[in-house]
Amino acid sequence: MLKSLKRQKLHESITEAVLNYIEQKGYSQGDRLPTERFFCEQFQISRPTFREAMKKLESFGVIEIKPGSGMYLRAEKTILAEMANFTLKVSMEKKAILELIDMREMMEKHAIDQIVNQGQSFYLDKLGEIVDEYDRKRNKGGIPRQEDYLFHLTLYEGSDNRLMLTLFQSIKEMDTLWADRVIDGLDMHVFGRETEPLHRMIYEAMRSGDAKKAKKLMGKHFEIMRDDLKKIGG
Repeated sequence: MLKSLKRQKLHESITEAVLNYIEQKGYSQGDRLPTERFFCEQFQISRPTFREAMKKLESFGVIEIKPGSGMYLRAEKTILAEMANFTLKVSMEKKAILELIDMREMMEKHAIDQIVNQGQSFYLDKLGEIVDEYDRKRNKGGIPRQEDYLFHLTLYEGSDNRLMLTLFQSIKEMDTLWADRVIDGLDMHVFGRETEPLHRMIYEAMRSGDAKKAKKLMGKHFEIMRDDLKKIGG
């Protein structure tokens, strides 16, 4: 039996508890989940509150709600459930975002090693094109968000590691969600802007074959992000 949930951060608590229940019970993709009534009684909450929380899980592709039929597990119950669970938390928890930054730093330094050591000229050329466009947009006073995404995406593509690429794509979705809810809400549009010049420097170090320097610059990139994050909310 599930324990009653704390009222604090209620929607996040509900979604986390439902995901944990799915994992513990071993539900498979396509399985019908228990009824609203079941969960509401276990959590001691109202149906409207529960339904609102389930809309989040549905929007992340974890469950499917069929009117008149019930709720069904849509996503695989392991990594996708964990990703969705994490996504629901990052909008409220700076600690979780810092953990994401740590993960990205490790993966992107590994990607740099792979591209440089294996002489991945295709991806180096692609990075060069991206930073050229990156700088053109910056020089016109724009914010190169798409170019920033493409720069880091190319690192993962060049790493030739499908799992890392999948994780990055999931992480970026979380980053976007968090930015929409928190950074934009605070009107803090300067978040991470000081990292922009580093992209060309990272590329040039990689192009010259200096993976060590490129990784050091990448470390500086993520340290700036950490510092900016710590400024939010005091």
